Amino acid sequence: MALHGSFRQIITTHAPGDTDGSKVQVIANPLTLKTGLDGNAAFSPIFASVGVPAKSDHILTPAGISDSMALAPSVVTPNGVNAQVTDLAPNFKVGMHRSNSIDYNVFVSGHAYLITPSASGEEERTLVTAGEVVVQRGTLHAWEAGPEGARWVTVVVAALPVEVGGKPLEEVDF
Repeated sequence: MALHGSFRQIITTHAPGDTDGSKVQVIANPLTLKTGLDGNAAFSPIFASVGVPAKSDHILTPAGISDSMALAPSVVTPNGVNAQVTDLAPNFKVGMHRSNSIDYNVFVSGHAYLITPSASGEEERTLVTAGEVVVQRGTLHAWEAGPEGARWVTVVVAALPVEVGGKPLEEVDF
């Protein structure tokens, strides 16, 4: 169920029989978002790969696309990169969390507040609207959607844990 309308995955690959890299095939599929968090959020991986630089297979089949999406068991693909779409229902809040990753969050509709703990111990709320990008770098954060909800696409790059005072910070699940 997509809270903010349908979402289509379009992937380019080399066409069967391509011997010189000049024949491209476009595979377009509706993306089914999986509803979670009491039906107030929907998430779906778009594509994932293990290792950087990633191996871009010469020919990719629909089964290969499903296999790549299965590489993202959660937000972070171990030793890899994944893309996902997130939909939040109006006024829904995702709790404080942290992952060992660098996340590029591109807002495509609605708006949400990025909530972070400030140096004074208070919560800081930053309004993020469609057309803006949040780069999350292994820090604690939460999200709260506005009255129309929010949709964003995230590219998640696995990263080493952030170290503070010589100690690695642990991931915090929402």
